[in-house]
Amino acid sequence: MEDVKRYFKNPGKEYRAIPFWSWNDKLISQDLIAQAKEFKEKGIGGFFMHSRVGLETEYMGEEWLKCIEDVVKASKEIDIDPWLYDEDRWPSGFAGGKVAEKVGDEGRAKVLAMKILKDINELKGDEIAIYKAKIIGERIFSLEKIENKDINLSPDESLIALYRFIAPKTDWYNGDSPPDNLNPKSVNAFIKTTHEVYYERLKDEFGKTIKGIFTDEPNIYPYLWGGGFDTEYVLPYTDIFPEFFKEKRGYDFWEIAPYVFLNGEKSIKARYDFWRTISELFVESYTKQISDWCKEHNILFTGHFLEENIFPHIILCSGSIMPHYEYLDIPGIDILTEVRYEFLTVKQASSVANQLGKEKVISETYGCTGWEFTFEGQKHVGDWQYALGVNIRCQHLFLYSLRGCRKRDYPPSFNHNPSWEYQNIVEDYFARLSYILTLGNPIRDILLIHPIESSWCEFNGKDKSIPKERGEEFQNIISALLGIHYDFDLGDESIIEKYGRVDKEKKEFIVGKAKYKVVILPQMLTLRKSTISLLLEFLDNDGKVILLEPLPEYIEGEENKDLLDKLISHPNIIILKGRKTLTENIENILPRRISIRDVVGQEVEQFLYMERIFNGKKIFFIVNNDREKGYDVDIYLHGEGRIEEWDPFTGEIRDVFSMFTEGYQHIRVKFAPAESKLYVMYPGETIRIKKPKEVKKTIYLEPTFEVERLDPNILTLDTCQYKIGGEWSEEIPIWIAQRRIRENLGMINIDYNNGVQRWKWINNTHPNDNTRVELKLKFQVKKVPDKEIYLLTENFKDIEKIFVNGEEIEKIEKGWYLDKNFKKIPLENIQEGENIIHIILEYKNSTELEDFYLLGDFAVSLKREILEENKTISLGDWVHQGYPHYAGRMLYRQNLNITKSENDIVLLSIDNFSATLIKAVINGKECGFIPWRSHKLDITNFINNGENKIELILYGSLRNMLGSLHHRAQKISFVSAQAFRVEGDDYTSDYVFYPYGLFSPVKLEVIS
Repeated sequence: MEDVKRYFKNPGKEYRAIPFWSWNDKLISQDLIAQAKEFKEKGIGGFFMHSRVGLETEYMGEEWLKCIEDVVKASKEIDIDPWLYDEDRWPSGFAGGKVAEKVGDEGRAKVLAMKILKDINELKGDEIAIYKAKIIGERIFSLEKIENKDINLSPDESLIALYRFIAPKTDWYNGDSPPDNLNPKSVNAFIKTTHEVYYERLKDEFGKTIKGIFTDEPNIYPYLWGGGFDTEYVLPYTDIFPEFFKEKRGYDFWEIAPYVFLNGEKSIKARYDFWRTISELFVESYTKQISDWCKEHNILFTGHFLEENIFPHIILCSGSIMPHYEYLDIPGIDILTEVRYEFLTVKQASSVANQLGKEKVISETYGCTGWEFTFEGQKHVGDWQYALGVNIRCQHLFLYSLRGCRKRDYPPSFNHNPSWEYQNIVEDYFARLSYILTLGNPIRDILLIHPIESSWCEFNGKDKSIPKERGEEFQNIISALLGIHYDFDLGDESIIEKYGRVDKEKKEFIVGKAKYKVVILPQMLTLRKSTISLLLEFLDNDGKVILLEPLPEYIEGEENKDLLDKLISHPNIIILKGRKTLTENIENILPRRISIRDVVGQEVEQFLYMERIFNGKKIFFIVNNDREKGYDVDIYLHGEGRIEEWDPFTGEIRDVFSMFTEGYQHIRVKFAPAESKLYVMYPGETIRIKKPKEVKKTIYLEPTFEVERLDPNILTLDTCQYKIGGEWSEEIPIWIAQRRIRENLGMINIDYNNGVQRWKWINNTHPNDNTRVELKLKFQVKKVPDKEIYLLTENFKDIEKIFVNGEEIEKIEKGWYLDKNFKKIPLENIQEGENIIHIILEYKNSTELEDFYLLGDFAVSLKREILEENKTISLGDWVHQGYPHYAGRMLYRQNLNITKSENDIVLLSIDNFSATLIKAVINGKECGFIPWRSHKLDITNFINNGENKIELILYGSLRNMLGSLHHRAQKISFVSAQAFRVEGDDYTSDYVFYPYGLFSPVKLEVIS
């Protein structure tokens, strides 16, 4: 283990994050290379070169490809891994519109739609199948396919008409349709316009410098949230589907098509066969075809699929998710926001990875968390995923440019927040965790069969309630098992059919390389014949199978009582009534490997864990998934042996005091909110360790500190009056002014981030380019600052003239702040009372009119007046103490007298604060960081007997500068561009700030 311990200190780039690097403006190679160097310095292992909202360089054009080439070449020198991304924005498959340009309608998504008609005259001639039927409600009682229009309807009969529609063109797909990812010709065109273009340009680097390519949210259903049809009955479809269906299922799809939409005697089988075939076609047409290409060209294939967590959405978008992971070298998922219970998403990917021997699982994570997202948030959202099997992060998002709409692209942008200076803290933490959690193999003794195929039988594409309910119950079972600390893999029946077998001697149910002692069948409606065959073989050899009621009724969508009875009546099967009885009985069925108990001896369901075996050593990663509450717990690890705690934050390793009792090694430990711990057990080894030292005394700092602002203070100016040659408007938000200006000038609307990509139109001249537009910005000053105030603007190039309180000032660029596109202009003639900045713009089609900011050495009241700063700050929100829009670092300073003995240990901690990160400086020496509330910083070697100068530097964020400032919710759960463009009930004209500062006393614990 000595080599492992050394590598744990500083793992290589293969264990480090591969973030989405947003290429989102006019690209300049030297700027891209400079950013890549920064990423390397911050401990990043690689990056996905990802076209995003705001791109002004033609996607896949010569300039784009030259930038890719330059970055790949530079990456070799930097020693960082460049990865390709396969699309212009997302979802993958349309190549920014080039697929449809190449193959026409074959490259455009299709749907199968149904209408119920009462009159033959309603037929329009574009039907692909017509049926005469007796329908009551949504149930078919009789059905006859009609081959001609010579139709006679009785009063109680209707017509069922089926249509094949091409998805309409939309701005998001650059003026074209979503791709037909069910059609192999469309996918082949996608490969030729993307993958092969990259290969021709960079073939010498494939499999060397270029490691692989990411596919993002490919799917087969473009209308998940509704779309342009006059019927609610719409299913994913492609022109080759009937032929593929006949090949796979052995009969004509048109015989049963209406039963997919409507209920009837054949609906269970029809829906099962339809969705199974759709799922298989998507895998073969898209995922397998791209996977084969990647293997032939020696690069890895990774990415994730759309809607991985909600059953009806999974079915509509993919049919099923897990079969795709067989063909991804690195299975991937997407975890948006600060969600902490999306267990199904992770388990689907990590299960296949374990079963098929894939070392890594990647998570595109942290998107939509908002600018206020903290280091603690990064740790917590990552920790619970790592406990379930993720071991590489793809952070969402590192922006090339913050200009204009780009700052609203599902923030945060990690490389723009002030705490970016120390991002390597988080990167080193997860690199160590990634390394240790790829060693050996996870121990998961249970296989939980995935019931998605039962939901196929229940889903007509319209009524989502039944599959949603089944999915929610399945997720409850997942949560229940995790809550009692029995880990498991999920079993997809198509993968089991291909890779499943039974080891009769060891009584193990095997899927690929994974071995299970118990198989659990949740509430299921149908099973595959192959699954039942393996289960019966497993039971015949004394395997343990648990079946939860209600019991399955079908085999592959068909009644087969004899085969089901063999399973249900098998003497070794265990039938239980639901998840409650499952959790009550599981310990009698399978001995537990770990117990995490509270003070009354109950399993603490908020805790997650992973166990791995490596070279005979046991690795345990244990996570408190409760962000608000800490716990005193007793941990029992099966076996006897010496235990070490490995700290992923510092890389330090120490022996842990534990006791052996009744077959388990027992540790008593306190977990703070969102805290995690990593243990390694050495079976058969012993060591005598003294009990940990105890806290002798706790010293609290005073509630008031000297304060020093380390960055310019800010006043955001986000309202204005405007005019285009006429009268001044009323004062309105600047983004509303931009909307009206563009409407007036006949320019494309750019309110939100959902339009045609800018590279498609930005270089086209507009007849109203260079129109004179005037703005008035107002602000109040209570005390004119001694030092210069700057106007910070992203519209420097568009500004023709600036007037302050009626006097023209020179337009001078004095550097930039935050982003090179945010230019500083020194202001003159500032006065007490109201001030007016009058700006004359030459407005162009390319103009993105953005908020303005005042920058300088001043304080700002909650009435948004500029005033003189106070030199002290108290515990509580700095927003209320002169810094409502502040986006930088704040230094808190205080002197403290302390008396300590020679062998005392002194730990500094803060139970409650709001900052992305805190840096501690003691007596002028930087001594470490508090990146999350659970951390206690050892300052023993920096603290003196007597007086000490204690300085804490709190890192803020861009939240109160860039917004969303007018959304009624202080904390928005899903932050998109719409969160910054608030209208309707969510809007308030008041300013809604996020709190920053120290909210509990700073404490020093003296331990002896």
